[in-house]
Formats: sequence, structure tokens, C-alpha cells
Amino acid sequence: MLNSIRGMEETAECIRNASDCQMFQSAVASLREYMKGLGAGTQELLRLERIAYYPQNEYSDKETKENMEAAKYRVISYIEDMLRDNRKDGQILEILNNFYMFLENLIERKPHRSGGIRQEHLDALKIKNEYDVQHLLYACIKLFYPMARAEVNEDTGYGTVRTDIFLDADHVIEIKCTRKNMKLKKLIEEIEADMVHYHAGNIYFFLYDKEKIIENPMVFKKCYEEKMKDKKIHIVIHQPKIL
Repeated sequence: MLNSIRGMEETAECIRNASDCQMFQSAVASLREYMKGLGAGTQELLRLERIAYYPQNEYSDKETKENMEAAKYRVISYIEDMLRDNRKDGQILEILNNFYMFLENLIERKPHRSGGIRQEHLDALKIKNEYDVQHLLYACIKLFYPMARAEVNEDTGYGTVRTDIFLDADHVIEIKCTRKNMKLKKLIEEIEADMVHYHAGNIYFFLYDKEKIIENPMVFKKCYEEKMKDKKIHIVIHQPKIL
């Protein structure tokens, strides 16, 4: 993630410093190749081409230069938007990856003897299904994203889907909690359906594998994060030890 951000910042600087058409086109070509290396899909690359295009006037170098400067501004704004998304991705993933720390400190840390919370209260707290996971995770998310909403309906054009946690139009969190007798095939079917139905470009799947039906989390994560080219899929798997 850090290398990605530094690379984008350096590319933006090259485009900003391009003083003629050849330098600008070379910088855009470098950005295109860099984006390909990061796994950018066809739609993102076509969008870059549209943003970077500018008309050249063979009779007026001044007008051509002005058009190029306008294109430079559009491309730099595009890069800055991507950088903001990268930083947002990093923050969201940090929250999701560290959710177990929240649970451990909430459940396992003994409450102060002078407080009103008793150990038996914490011992009674058990995660039974995805609604319980959503309740706790939503509380964590709201600390950093006050505008986040839970259970937001989205019209897909041929039906309605419900987002578990809606951050914004381009970032949503879908929660899955495995249960007794649930087959891995069923979990995969649900994930693949959500990948297609949600309009958001960034979908975060938080898989609370209570029953540990995912035998190799690293392989599972790699497989489904690379499943789609036009959306960024993030898989976070938490296999609890206690709850």
C-alpha cells in the first residue's frame, strides 16, 4: 500500500512537471503501465485515456499548450482521487483486520472492580450470527466514519439488495458469519452474488468464520480478491478462538 501511494505521488509529480506534449504523453504512458501493474481494469484504463485526451491545434502552439495544461489538471485530479481511495482502503482494512483486538479487549480484559460492568456480563456476550457481528463492527466503524449507515437498501435495476454497512456510494462492507451445517459452497455462492449485485467499486467482505469452514484463508482471500477486474474486492477472514 505504501509503495503504491509513493508510486502514484511520483507519477503525479512527473505529470505536473511535464513542459511539453511529448513529456506529458510519456508520463501518462508510465501511469497507464503502473496502473496495469496494480491490477487496474479496462474501464479504469479507458477512463484515464478520456481524461488525458486533449485536442492539438496545428496552427496554434499556444492553444495546444493550454489544452495540454487542462488535461494535466484533470489527470492530476484523477490521481489525487485514487490516492484518497488508497488511503481510505488502508484505514478500512486496518479496522477490519484489527477487529479481533477490539473483541479481545472487550471480552477478555477484566473490568475494573469499582465499575458497574461485571465479568459475568462480559461472559454472557456471545456472537451467534452475522447480526451480532454487524452490531459490534458497526460500533467500531462509526468511530472513524460517522456518516456510515447500517442495512441500506440499494436498487440494482432488477431487484433490491441490502448493504450491511454503507460507507459511501463507492465503499460498502458485507458481513458473513458461518453457522453450523453451513457448507463452504453456500458461503461462496453468497459472496459471488454480492460481488455482482453491489454497484460500489470497493466491496469489503468481512467473514467471521465462526465454524472455521475456510480451511486455507490465504488461498481463499487471494482467489476472491482477484475474481473481478472492474471492482476492488477485499476479503478479511476472522476465525475466532473463543466466541
